[in-house]
Amino acid sequence: MGSPSGWLRATRSLPLLLGVVLALPAATLIVLGVRLLAQDRALAVQRRGEIAQSAADRAVRALEQEITAVTRRLGDAAWEFDAPAHGSIHVLIAGTGVRVEPATAAAWHPNPRRLPEPRAAAFVEPEAAEFQTAELDKALALNRRLAAQPDPATRAGGLLRQARVLRKMGRIPEAEAALRQLIAVSGVALDGVPADLVARQALCAIAKTHGRPNDLREAALPLQTDLNAGRWTIDRATYEFVAGRLGEWLGPQAKRAVERETLATAVEWLARADAERPAAGSRSVATGGLSAVVIWVTAPNRVAAMVALPEFVARAWWPAAVRASSPANLRLVAAADTRAKAAAPAEGAAEALRAAADTGLPWTIAATVPADADLEGLAARERSLLAGLAAVLFLAAAGGFLVVRARRQEIALARLQSDFVSAVSHEFRTPLTALGQFNELLEDGDDLPADKRRAYHQAQARATQRLHRLVESLLDFGRMEAGRRPYAFQPVDAGALVRDLVDEFRAELDGRGFEVRCDVEPGDHTIDADVEALGRAVWNLLDNAVKYSGESRALQVNVGAASPVVAPSGPAVAIDVCDVGIGIPRAEQARIFQKFVRGEGAITAHIKGTGIGLAMAQHIVSAHRGRILVDSEPGRGSTFTITLPGRRDSGFGVRDSR
Repeated sequence: MGSPSGWLRATRSLPLLLGVVLALPAATLIVLGVRLLAQDRALAVQRRGEIAQSAADRAVRALEQEITAVTRRLGDAAWEFDAPAHGSIHVLIAGTGVRVEPATAAAWHPNPRRLPEPRAAAFVEPEAAEFQTAELDKALALNRRLAAQPDPATRAGGLLRQARVLRKMGRIPEAEAALRQLIAVSGVALDGVPADLVARQALCAIAKTHGRPNDLREAALPLQTDLNAGRWTIDRATYEFVAGRLGEWLGPQAKRAVERETLATAVEWLARADAERPAAGSRSVATGGLSAVVIWVTAPNRVAAMVALPEFVARAWWPAAVRASSPANLRLVAAADTRAKAAAPAEGAAEALRAAADTGLPWTIAATVPADADLEGLAARERSLLAGLAAVLFLAAAGGFLVVRARRQEIALARLQSDFVSAVSHEFRTPLTALGQFNELLEDGDDLPADKRRAYHQAQARATQRLHRLVESLLDFGRMEAGRRPYAFQPVDAGALVRDLVDEFRAELDGRGFEVRCDVEPGDHTIDADVEALGRAVWNLLDNAVKYSGESRALQVNVGAASPVVAPSGPAVAIDVCDVGIGIPRAEQARIFQKFVRGEGAITAHIKGTGIGLAMAQHIVSAHRGRILVDSEPGRGSTFTITLPGRRDSGFGVRDSR
């Protein structure tokens, strides 16, 4: 059998060994969990890829069905030229005529209807007076006469030339008035351009040259609004010219009708005779960054078509494709939109592409399943697995923490026990040394005077009493901790008890220069107490006050009624033991009542003690249903207060602390 120290070392290593044993399976579980998590994520990526591929195929089928339905309707001989939904137009080309419904939806027309224009012969004389002979007054009079004619075309030509002559003459307000009259003339054209459109442009030109800063804006904004709303059926060249002038006049405020321009481009493409164009089909046409889908059917002597903008596709066709492809996110890229690039999918996401060249559709379809998509509970399973791994890590960390804490507590307890043994040995050595010295003096001094012999005997008695008190304290503390210390309660005058203790304590301090004052308030301070136990508690406080008094030699003991703040449950007696010593830091005040614990100040000042005095006092006061409090500040001393309830009405007797 090994030595006790070897057994102790082996016992102390058990927590560390237990921690290692617990850590190994925890580490194994964590490794396996991480591998399972990686496999689960790989399966999730594979599953997302499969879903994206399937979603893309379903979207292709859904859009094919929509286009087939439109193609079938356009090819039906009974199909009538009906009004389409918002975001789309119908086009019918028969012979050389192109009909668009609604007519104002396209920005320009491939072959707009020609409007009546004035006869050139009517304006030969006024133009000769204006340009050849520079007779502006004559030209003005002739143009005014023409502007008064009943024929709208002649009147429009006269008003325009009248405004031009007035402008040359510097009569700007009259020129503007003539142009406003021209705006009211409708249904005629001047040089192929609607007369009112010509007048609106001329007013903007005058405002730019002769108007105030805001005049041009006020004239150009209504013109832009009417142009973008399709007020005039004009050809592409006229539209581009007017839109370009508006860009010059309005600058950053100029806005192009991109949707109407895209529809017009599609109509223009349909109107062009193309021998290679299939009899039926679909394609995308883009302009100005916007694309439109054209679906057409060619029959003898006619072409029936539908042109749809992205907003129509998203509203009418795309929802069916999206519903059929959930949980994937679908995106359309028009085949004609060469600037659009497929964005790279986010990390962990899966994407499937169906190119227009492969499907025959006018779009490239992208189906994306995001990385955070919850597929068949994969996310919940991953969360559960992560929670399990976190729990294992927590348990392993908690176990390690507890092992380390237990080890530290064991080391601290061993150190406290070692300090206690050393302190007790010192406490025993002091009275034993005194006894030995006085015994030698008595043995060697047969002729000692009677008074000196009596003093030696008294010193021996005090040393013996101190040794007895120390032994009884240790035995009592052991019984208190085991719960076997009996208490004999009886009515006790706390003031008288404390006075007697202070007197006895003064005798103990004889020759050490301490002054111990004791003040007892007038009144009844009767309590139920075990005289010996309570006396030991107060004695321990007095002994501590002496040890930690530092350079001070004054102690104060008070007995009186406890404050209601300290004893809120009813009348109580307070016993205060005060010193003006080294004090106790606030951080240590809760720990000093634990056994074997001594403050840093005591250790630094090399003050001897067992470390059980305050712990014993705490036990005793608790057995008396009281409390012990401390109020201390380093360098200014300490006050320990014992509060005990007033005498109980139920009598007194012997009570076990258990």
